[in-house]
Amino acid sequence: MQENVPLTIERLSDEQEGECRVASARQILALLHDIAESGSPAALYYDGAKDFIMTSLLDVGEKGFWVEQGTDAPINRRIADSKRITLVSLHKHVKIQFPVAAIRAVTHQGYPAFYLPLPASLCRIQRREYFRLAIPSSERLRCIIPIGKGPVVQVETPVMDISGGGVRLSYAENDIEFVLGQTYAGCQIDLPEVGKISVTLMVKNLVSVSPKPGQEIKRVGCEFRNLDSASSVMLQRYVTNMQRLKNEA
Repeated sequence: MQENVPLTIERLSDEQEGECRVASARQILALLHDIAESGSPAALYYDGAKDFIMTSLLDVGEKGFWVEQGTDAPINRRIADSKRITLVSLHKHVKIQFPVAAIRAVTHQGYPAFYLPLPASLCRIQRREYFRLAIPSSERLRCIIPIGKGPVVQVETPVMDISGGGVRLSYAENDIEFVLGQTYAGCQIDLPEVGKISVTLMVKNLVSVSPKPGQEIKRVGCEFRNLDSASSVMLQRYVTNMQRLKNEA
């Protein structure tokens, strides 16, 4: 299973880029072949990284590679006309990022595709931890947790932050009593403008804070367990969208 690293564009200093750059044509071909064979999702940024579509690598040749087109024809035309393309994907849990000089709308094995020339270099960007996206209270992101074996009760908990690895929730003790190490299956998070994902949560840590005398706030850190590929892609899209909006603000 691929690690759920958000497919956002990394802003790197010259020193950082030099440390993670791969310039060997043989290595670049091998990396792209592995990405295509693994079916890893990819984010294709266009219009100077102002927007993106989720895609995947279909095939890799000696001089270029093919990726899936999107389902929106006007957007596909914008991509084909775009002068600046950046592709972000994963290879064995490591983010791969590179700009592409040109892109063409073509067909590949009878299906609509984009053809891109091989990059002169790419960056392998390894992070020690998942990026955590803090959720503002105005976003009102909620996790629905089913409790009970007989009559199931749906408990709604606010999401404080979310990442490819899990979520941090706030809760009241009279609503639910979390148990360290326990798993909660069938939980749902409705990601605005993306869709609803179904997840299994494992409780990893429990914290109580008292910002004011007599006031207690409980927080629980949960890890995603066995996140399916569809939910992983939706989560990546949500985090990427939120990061882009934050950067534009």
